[in-house]
Amino acid sequence: MPFKVTYICALWLNSSAAASVKNSKKEVTYMNPNLNPSPPGWMRNAEDPGMAGGSTTLPRQDQPRIGLALSGGGARGLAHVGVLQVLEENHIPIAAIAGTSMGAYVGALHAAGFNTLDLESLAREIKDRRTLLRLLDPIFPPTTGLIRGNKIRGHLERSLGARTFAELEKPLLVVATDLDTMAAHVFDSGPVGVAVHASAAIPGVCAPVHIEGRRFTDGGAAEPLPVTLLRERFKLDAVIAVNVLPNTQDILHCKDTAFVPPTTKKNPLLRFLNAMLRPINLLAYGNVMDTFRRSLMCAQLGLAEKECRYADVVIHPFFCESTWFDFENFDRYIRAGRRAAEEALPRLLALTGKSTPNQEYNHENPVHTPCVGLCAA
Repeated sequence: MPFKVTYICALWLNSSAAASVKNSKKEVTYMNPNLNPSPPGWMRNAEDPGMAGGSTTLPRQDQPRIGLALSGGGARGLAHVGVLQVLEENHIPIAAIAGTSMGAYVGALHAAGFNTLDLESLAREIKDRRTLLRLLDPIFPPTTGLIRGNKIRGHLERSLGARTFAELEKPLLVVATDLDTMAAHVFDSGPVGVAVHASAAIPGVCAPVHIEGRRFTDGGAAEPLPVTLLRERFKLDAVIAVNVLPNTQDILHCKDTAFVPPTTKKNPLLRFLNAMLRPINLLAYGNVMDTFRRSLMCAQLGLAEKECRYADVVIHPFFCESTWFDFENFDRYIRAGRRAAEEALPRLLALTGKSTPNQEYNHENPVHTPCVGLCAA
């Protein structure tokens, strides 16, 4: 499963360090011209004049034009697959997609024509940590990051091929962060795989992606949930936002379990090795990369919550005991996405005129329990 270069890095750090103790056990075409084409070159910065107020007209159809904004969130972003399943099953049309990081990853595959059965099948390919580790390309010495991400991009391109934005079945915007201008950067033309790689390169863990002399990193640093971008770029009747990042309520409700993987039984030897290696595991709780990541997330959560206010319907499939590198428990996240989307279904159908919502306003699913959005096992 080609899901997300950046968010499997923690697994590599633990496992590769453990392996060293055991004596080193090894290891696209442009956007539719009707959709506000870019000038020569294939990158557009969020500050470009062509973006502000540059709404793009989508072809008129009988059905409403609904946009889908997908947030970043690592393994939590597998919930996007569950949401897409519910939309597909209920024939809720999506006219355009904007995604950041893991949202860009899932969004790119869906925009390329992969249905939700295909997406779930791809997710199931990552059945354990060993499978993840085979997709890593460590950097030594780790001066620019812990991994390059080229193997994962290659794995994504195994599915996408050399598709460019113009060859996608649906319009797609991919958000990355330009380290040189320190602003959000929107990819809407050129190779899709490269754009997604740039959008998903988590700072400090994955090396920045160099494109045409510029350095790009995870889009979540500048625009974790691109609702406003989607509205500005396309003339849409409504926007659905899927936010898999925790909000303030989640953090307070879940307490210390908001950033940990589900409890699993581990081999006693592995537990011992993890404890021994904790002082040199930069991503371990309280260590430097954990502190850096949490500090960055403070800004991300605030930005995502603000963007939610501009969506017509917000789907929030978050649950406690979830984390960004827990890809082997893909089924938990897909079920969470399904359940959250099913709870929002009356409002989603109302966007298409198929039903009347029970409420006079649209809002995200309320947090009833620490496991909101998670179906019972």
